[in-house]
Amino acid sequence: MKNLSLFTTNISENRRKYSTVFIYLMINALFIVKYGEKYNIVLLVSYFVAIAGLSFFFIKINLKDIFYKSLFWIGVISFFIFSIFLNYKVDGNSLNVDRWSAMEVGIKAILNGQYPYNIPDHMGWESSNLPMLIVLGMPFYLLFGSVGYLQSFIFLFFCYLIFKIFNNYKQRSVVLILLFLSPSYLWEVYVKSDLFSNFVLICGFTYLIWRRFLSEKRMKSELVSFFTALLFLTRLSAIIPLTILLFKKFYDLSVNEKLRFIVVFVLSVSVILYIFFHNVPNIDVLMRHNPLMIQSAKQPLLLSFSYIVLALILSFKVKSLFEIMYWSGILLFVCVLVPFIMYFVEFGYTEMIVNSSFDISFFNMGMPFILISIVLGIFKNNYKESK
Repeated sequence: MKNLSLFTTNISENRRKYSTVFIYLMINALFIVKYGEKYNIVLLVSYFVAIAGLSFFFIKINLKDIFYKSLFWIGVISFFIFSIFLNYKVDGNSLNVDRWSAMEVGIKAILNGQYPYNIPDHMGWESSNLPMLIVLGMPFYLLFGSVGYLQSFIFLFFCYLIFKIFNNYKQRSVVLILLFLSPSYLWEVYVKSDLFSNFVLICGFTYLIWRRFLSEKRMKSELVSFFTALLFLTRLSAIIPLTILLFKKFYDLSVNEKLRFIVVFVLSVSVILYIFFHNVPNIDVLMRHNPLMIQSAKQPLLLSFSYIVLALILSFKVKSLFEIMYWSGILLFVCVLVPFIMYFVEFGYTEMIVNSSFDISFFNMGMPFILISIVLGIFKNNYKESK
């Protein structure tokens, strides 16, 4: 029986490990196919060969720690400088992507006392950014004149997160190399998108709460509630990792603690929403021009509700940091995969990929969780680690 149990555990661990690798490869393969144009097959084969070679090198070969330490820090400094230079050189108005523009429109509107959701960006679309995502871009717009620099500094934060989660430079270097070898991430940096950065912050919050609130109990629930409200108001899909992370703990709180948590959450959300919505001209403008209408229209309401139900269930199943990261990444991936398949069946390859009727960049929501889960699954046995 003991041997059978070990065999079953090994199968489960391998399934989790290989599923994250598959998701990582699939997402990046989509970007290569879409943007590789007539060379996409050659690029795709070369990419898989490079990933296989580097996987063998990092898994099978052990060098001195100074090599991995140098690799990590050279990678961090070099890419930070490169991302700054790239943002400076690339003219946002030449891009066929409006995430940076939608954020800047929202920032300018708030600073000028205007309603931010009925003003078109450089592509003629209205912003779907929730309030805290606009706030997130404000320091970079005010200091540097461009929200694109957000990517560079969130990259540094992600490197810090890598440093804290992993205990040696080999593991840290693997996460960094996987990030650099992600066309999906490089696309984010080039087009000044905020999507990956948004979920890096949620990933960091996951680690903080797991360490200080779930494991060590060194954070007050009211403070957790406040930060949860802030992250909830970045993107609606943030509710998935936040639910997996916190719902069971919320369920275990006393009645008084639950009430305090709810009161802080509601007050925080209400104050922020008032700041952003009090300048709306009238109720008709509010109903026709608001970010909830745009974000919730991306897939059927029933599907969105089913993801939340799954997140509630998973919250009672996860027992370690690895499992929280893993299931957050998996469910965020599924949230995009389901409508992707639905659109693909209805419209086909040319309309979906070539004509961009579906935004494949939404797959990047789960990528920070996937990257960390891959390396945790390969190098560390966190499946049994208790909260």
